[in-house]
Amino acid sequence: MADHKKKDEVQEIDVASLDSELAAAKTLEEGKGDIFIKAAALFAFCMTLFHIWTGFHGLYDYVTQRGIHLAFALTLILLTQPLYKHCFKDKFAGSKAFRAFSRVFDICLIILSWTAVIMAMDEVHHLTERLSKTTWMATFAGAVLTIIVLEAARRTLGYIMPILSLIFIAYALAGPNLPMAIAHRGYSIERICKFLATDLDGLFGTTMSVSASVIFMFVMFGAFLEASGCSDFINNIAISLTGKIKSGPALSAVVASGLMGSINGSAVANVVGTGTFTIPLMKSRGYKPQFAGGVESVASTGGQILPPVMGSGAFLMVAFTEQKYIAIVIAAVIPALLYYWGCAVAVITQSELIDITKMDEKDIPKTRDVLRDGWIYLLILGILIVALLVIQLSPLYSALWATVAVPVVMLFDKKKRFTIKDIPSAMVKSGFSAMSIVIGCACAGCVVGMVSLTGIGVIFGDMMIQLAHSMLFPSLVFTAITCIILGMGLPTTAAYVIAASILAPSLIKLGLTPLTAHLFVFYFACLSAITPPVALAAYAGAGIAKCSPMSTAVEACKLGFAGFIVPFAFCYSPAMMMQGGFLTILLVFLTSFVGVALMSAGFQGWLFWRFNWFERLVVFISGVLLFIPSTEGSSVGLLTDAAGIVLALAILLANLKKWERGPAFLMKHQKK
Repeated sequence: MADHKKKDEVQEIDVASLDSELAAAKTLEEGKGDIFIKAAALFAFCMTLFHIWTGFHGLYDYVTQRGIHLAFALTLILLTQPLYKHCFKDKFAGSKAFRAFSRVFDICLIILSWTAVIMAMDEVHHLTERLSKTTWMATFAGAVLTIIVLEAARRTLGYIMPILSLIFIAYALAGPNLPMAIAHRGYSIERICKFLATDLDGLFGTTMSVSASVIFMFVMFGAFLEASGCSDFINNIAISLTGKIKSGPALSAVVASGLMGSINGSAVANVVGTGTFTIPLMKSRGYKPQFAGGVESVASTGGQILPPVMGSGAFLMVAFTEQKYIAIVIAAVIPALLYYWGCAVAVITQSELIDITKMDEKDIPKTRDVLRDGWIYLLILGILIVALLVIQLSPLYSALWATVAVPVVMLFDKKKRFTIKDIPSAMVKSGFSAMSIVIGCACAGCVVGMVSLTGIGVIFGDMMIQLAHSMLFPSLVFTAITCIILGMGLPTTAAYVIAASILAPSLIKLGLTPLTAHLFVFYFACLSAITPPVALAAYAGAGIAKCSPMSTAVEACKLGFAGFIVPFAFCYSPAMMMQGGFLTILLVFLTSFVGVALMSAGFQGWLFWRFNWFERLVVFISGVLLFIPSTEGSSVGLLTDAAGIVLALAILLANLKKWERGPAFLMKHQKK
């Protein structure tokens, strides 16, 4: 009886609580009559209008653009996430007096936020004439903004991010009193506050720069695209392409979630957006709930590493590596394809192991009809891709023009799924969707600022290199584990920024290019969304599938195993990042492609027939041998490829009579 009760409790998961964007959307929906929510909607509209204006007319200086951006986000959080919901809510949340006090307190914080931003702007604008000397206003602005940012982060992101920021601030204060290995000169509270308020490495540093210019534009594009009904089109096109085959329902989830995840950049939000359709569909066809939730969480998580958009992390990578956006997209193509290929093979093989019923043909839309009704969405996405990759406009202008294209192009839509009247609500949704990203970037800015001020990044990197005895592989393992641990309690963007500032430089010292090191860090920051014990994307999938979050996370790791090994491979083989000769790149891609398929089949236990434990082991080993990448000037990869091919062919041909289906010419020969 107790076990049954426990099981029921596991199934009840508040999905909105897993993601601050979803929580904000829920608050907006439930609080339509609340005057504070109405005020927040007005601020969200103004925030979006500010970014559209500056996008077309030119960005302001760094402290003005980023300061106003941050002040808007803080205002939205303080209005939509009042104190009484996050402090003593079990004791006083129902008290009218406490609720009134909380609202007054939050309004005071809003006024202080804007005042502090204006003070910081004034200080920066007069630095030259004051010969780089600051006044008390810089100290006040830094202290106020830091405190309010930490409190806003606590309300939206939980306790981990603020605590991490406080640890780094404490480290900056306690420098001389620390052990020799990590000691530094130490900095006063006044120096830290001034640094955070006015320095380019402080609160208004690189992370806030990308957030205030590029990330917000893509969040806005995603909000406009969602309002136009594009998600329904993507779901329908995925079903029309895959629905007729046995594994169609699950493959449609892989396709749809990958496409949507690349646009919105949030794994949890994407699980909820597409999973409410795909997970019940998979369950109705016979897939286990944990498998259905795992497929959706893996596909949604992978959207952040899938070109051409790749979520917000790619734009931060542009700033950190100083590479062109198209170079990052090209480098990410093969790793992303291998990630989704491994998931697809797992889905196909799993469909053969269990009793799956095909979809009724009348429930499968015809591709021709879907394209006829939704071609307009392809035009909108085409505008973004052409602007990004062909014309090579900046990501800011590409997203801005693609956003403007949504209402203009939708004028030609006979069904009028998006009209001029929908523009204000989409602008409001943009502000609400962005506020958690902004506060995550601000908190990450505190950490990066302290790393820059104290030099702990260099110290930590040297310690890691010494611990790994200057060997690359142990350093990569340590970096991967650290990224996953960071990502368990932080948004992907924040986890990547912190890991990139601390760990990526040490990988570069060991010989990796900046792009390779940062892409490695970004991969594992993303994969933390499906890695137990805190796998937020898997938790969201489990909430929809009504099953255990832990079993869903385990299934997700099995399905997305390629994501855990591909980053190690491209660190040793530049060809996997499309660098090198054409033949080398082609050979690496083909052997890795087959290797991932065999490893996935070994994990699932089926490839033309059901494997026993020995066959699973042999097939998996053959896949590993094929996956080991070839490098120019080395014969190791060629030898492992040859060994993998021989091993795979040997077990496949030795078990030819067991095949349930396979290549037509072999199956005909078998029947004879």
